[in-house]
Amino acid sequence: MKQTSDPIGKVWKRYLKSRDIQTRNEIVVHYSHLVHTHAARLSRKLPAQISYDEIASAAFDGLIEAVEAYDPKHKAKFETFCQQRISGAVMDWLRSLDPQSRTVRTFEKRQMHIREMLDAEFGHAPSHAEIAKRMGVTQARYDHLCRLSQLGKEIHFSAMEPQNDRTARGSGRSWDVGDPKQEDPTSPVTREMLTDYITRGLSREERLVLVLYYYEDLTMAEIGLVLNLSESRVSQIHKEILGRLRQRFGTTLTEELVA
Repeated sequence: MKQTSDPIGKVWKRYLKSRDIQTRNEIVVHYSHLVHTHAARLSRKLPAQISYDEIASAAFDGLIEAVEAYDPKHKAKFETFCQQRISGAVMDWLRSLDPQSRTVRTFEKRQMHIREMLDAEFGHAPSHAEIAKRMGVTQARYDHLCRLSQLGKEIHFSAMEPQNDRTARGSGRSWDVGDPKQEDPTSPVTREMLTDYITRGLSREERLVLVLYYYEDLTMAEIGLVLNLSESRVSQIHKEILGRLRQRFGTTLTEELVA
């Protein structure tokens, strides 16, 4: 990591030698804009009772953890490593607000274990119905727990519309202002919605593998460093995800995700 040619690089070098709190805090302040960006984005999507300051506080916990855990020898960009830690810290905090959070975490672990077991037993990726049956829960309960595990990831665009626009679509929307010099803003939104649809029901860990591999261009080894998994485990998760997606959607929709 080439950090000695810029001021923050010198701070990093000093911190990696001393590991003192004051130097760590200098780094945290330098990267604090990542926290504020993440908190601002989420505060617009989450219910009003969850404040920007609360989100930022949880995000700063993730940033501090990222600084303390980062090892430049692994060659992963700190910004990428940091973003995942920030996102993970906020998601953990959001789950802690839910009285069912412990149930959800237990469900996710058991779901992954049974999925791996059925995959080995059947020789192919199991369906949600097969997993639910082996877990001994109804399909409705299984689907409900899957949705809880995705807390904070779904966006309802109807909530962004003023009340008077919902009956008069196509007029009066403040964001419907064209600019021929700019890239079509619907393209990334459409891609994000498609990705959310395709990956619905996947665990947070599985979604991160897809995002880091296909959107952040990290290698399997680098993803393992971010998620604290072995390279072979990341490769296995990636293979299982693509297998399930092909089973659900066929090759065409899967190609849209990885294009």
